[in-house]
Amino acid sequence: MEINSEANQPEESSIGFTKYLNRQGDWLEKTRGNLMVAATVIAGMSFQVMVNPPGGVWQSDICTSAPPDNLSCKDKAGTSVLGDNSSKRVLYLGMVISSTISFSASMSLILLFFSGFLLRNRVIMTILVMFMVAAVLCISAAFFFAVALVKPDDPIIDYMLVIYFGFWVVLLVSILLIQLIRLLRRLICLICCCRPRRRRSPRQSTPTPAH
Repeated sequence: MEINSEANQPEESSIGFTKYLNRQGDWLEKTRGNLMVAATVIAGMSFQVMVNPPGGVWQSDICTSAPPDNLSCKDKAGTSVLGDNSSKRVLYLGMVISSTISFSASMSLILLFFSGFLLRNRVIMTILVMFMVAAVLCISAAFFFAVALVKPDDPIIDYMLVIYFGFWVVLLVSILLIQLIRLLRRLICLICCCRPRRRRSPRQSTPTPAH
């Protein structure tokens, strides 16, 4: 009986490994399609924010005359109106940096999808998911900075922005904790499964003859 059970173990392990590969392939295909759609949408949103910044752009050059009859044009046509406002310079820079990072991460994902690289590795797909997480967080930050740029002096809007910021902070911390717990569980399972199992000696497995 022990010989039959030991012979069936390789077959069961091979069947289980085949099922694992099938599940992994389905997960990779679904994740790849979802990442492609999300990257396209985020890239369009980031591009739209940079082309049409909050507050609009100057329609014509605004020049002032200096004492020696020299014209200095600080506000030029096509440049952002709020970008020249010194009181909102930090918010505008935050919006530009966030939009640039989200657009770059999204376009990098799209380029990798069409470049022909082998994206069926679970580790590579995990890295791409991290890129997408960075893109989502940055486009959310760009929305925060855009609203802060054009908002009036209203305490209700200020309170809503505080709630919005706190929501994303709590969500990010929760995701990081969950991923950390999952990583620790995988490491523990890997360490426990990698321990060498003690095999029974042939003396213990053979029955002793009865006298």
